[in-house]
Amino acid sequence: MRRTGLFLLALLLLFSIPFTATAATDLTTEQKFEVLKQKNIFTGFSDGSSRLYESMSREQLAAVLFRLMELPEQASFPSYNDVLRSRWSFQEVEAVTRARLMMGVKTRAFDPEGTVTVEQLAVILIRAYGLSESGGVFVSGKVSKWARSAVSAALEQGLIPRLNDYTEAATRGLLVEAAYAIYSENNTEPLRVRSVEALSSTALKVNLVTPVNNLDKNQFTLRDVYGNRLTIQQILLSADRVTVTLWTDRQIGGVAHTLFIDGTAWNYISFSEDTTKPQVQSFVSSPNGVITVVFSEAVDSRSATTAANYQINGLSIRNLQLSADNRTVTFTTSEQTHGKTYQLIVRNVKDLAGNTMDTRNDLYFTGNNDHAKPKVTFFKINADASLTVRFSEKLNPQSATSTGNYSIDKGLAVRQAVLDADGVTVTLRTSAQADATLYTLTVANVRDTAGNVMDASTHWFGGIANPETPVDLQSLRAIDQNTVEVTFSRAISDTDVGALRLTVLTDNGTAVSTANWQAFIQRKAGTNNVVTIQFRTTQSNPNLFQVSHVYLARVSGVVGLTTAGDKDEIAFAGTAVANTVPTVSNVVVLSRNSVKVQFSELVSIQPGAFVVNDATITSVVPDRATGPAKEVTLNFRDALTVGQTYKITFKAGFIRDAAGWNNLQTTDIDFKP
Repeated sequence: MRRTGLFLLALLLLFSIPFTATAATDLTTEQKFEVLKQKNIFTGFSDGSSRLYESMSREQLAAVLFRLMELPEQASFPSYNDVLRSRWSFQEVEAVTRARLMMGVKTRAFDPEGTVTVEQLAVILIRAYGLSESGGVFVSGKVSKWARSAVSAALEQGLIPRLNDYTEAATRGLLVEAAYAIYSENNTEPLRVRSVEALSSTALKVNLVTPVNNLDKNQFTLRDVYGNRLTIQQILLSADRVTVTLWTDRQIGGVAHTLFIDGTAWNYISFSEDTTKPQVQSFVSSPNGVITVVFSEAVDSRSATTAANYQINGLSIRNLQLSADNRTVTFTTSEQTHGKTYQLIVRNVKDLAGNTMDTRNDLYFTGNNDHAKPKVTFFKINADASLTVRFSEKLNPQSATSTGNYSIDKGLAVRQAVLDADGVTVTLRTSAQADATLYTLTVANVRDTAGNVMDASTHWFGGIANPETPVDLQSLRAIDQNTVEVTFSRAISDTDVGALRLTVLTDNGTAVSTANWQAFIQRKAGTNNVVTIQFRTTQSNPNLFQVSHVYLARVSGVVGLTTAGDKDEIAFAGTAVANTVPTVSNVVVLSRNSVKVQFSELVSIQPGAFVVNDATITSVVPDRATGPAKEVTLNFRDALTVGQTYKITFKAGFIRDAAGWNNLQTTDIDFKP
């Protein structure tokens, strides 16, 4: 049981810090989920999956808030008729209700399995984080009137991404992103600072001792000599990750200021006068003619919202708005021509000190006036029983990955919908299919990036009851200077071995020509998922894979090989180990009528390869028909004489390595029975 005192302290610390979302941008949503899973904030499903693209239920959200905020377990009597003590989420639902983070949908009804929309999630997160619901960010997507302010505030704080529709169901992945950002606020490593210097009356530079990957505005607090606290508007990490630029409220010129960095005070004298001109820091053209321009510092409202200061060839400017931080200008244009290149010119905008910007005329964007509905242009069922659906244009990710937009008859359920990096291809995974069964897939309500909704379409496919298991390329290793060992995640067939191809793409980043390379491919002895590939050029033993070199190679020809995301390509290092020619490693007398000859590697043996003085060889086992062998037994017609010395002579060119490229290197060998 968590103690109430610790809970109240955690809430006090949490609510006293404004949210930023600059931390851990180098982690994927799946990786953030794994971090939160390790911290027991999120839990996976019984099959081990995260299901980041599935809709989030109300009780799942309650459970995450319960763990993230360490809410106490105190409930004994159920507040809702549909969340009784026997339900797994009972304590979580009761805790968030007591904290007034989530409430029932009606009297004594919580609706635990009901979905949570993005705008509902925004309201709950703003409420949980103790933030004002009066955001200054322009909301261009579809949003309910009651939620517009909270969505604006959540966008401003980076709690949710910009969407075309905030009334659609929120995914578990969306909650992971918000929860990880909140969690990382309290787990940021202190910065090691070398110095602090003023760049202007609204900008500071912090020089670090060591590079960092993540930053958080909450690590910085600025006060002037009079004790006034100044807001840190923005932080920017340099490309080498050792310099941080802070954009602040306007500082009083020529007086002492103190910048607290992770609680450590750094003093400096502010600029006497602001002579820095404002600049366009970034701009974004969104669907439906919405343009967002971000300035490097707070700007004068009158000049920033004067339409004459913005010019776009062939378009008129409408509905100019300046954000609450006085840095972001949002406006709409007249109807754009889809695909046409436009030039945006920004001029005459002033900062709060009266400095006028230099004209920017190098801002270009492509018109987005897409009214065409997306269509399914390609459909197939794959060997692993997944379904590939390709559309005519790029899709809204939330819409494309919503399993509710795909339905199959005969009780077959769509378990997962994954949007490929190309933005137009969706892979569907279903519940178990049946052979000899015709299924109908219906695709509906999928939207493109401009918000256009497709017309429903149907597609037929035959079920696969025993789908082919995908195989992953696990590793490549140079075992000598012309031989590579290839390891797969599962056993591959003889047909796969015969069709396998290894193409070396680069050597230390430089393209490689393999036009005159020949390959000998065989399984590694004793394995079913490892193959060795030996190469030759004009030489039988070329020095192809040299020490200190790094090679990138691609594997192909194996049925079911995973290729998405270049998973069929792996880098490997060269080696100083040369490919030695085969030799005789040992001769063992088995009886007076037989002798075993052992080799250093698999060899191919032609008839008549062995001659033994004073003895007639009747058979060699295994014989040539059985293929390459690492040892053979010589059987003699007559019994050998005990104590007599016999000599085995190996005919030149009759014994070669398995590839048939290198002759056996040895001398005659004596033995006594």
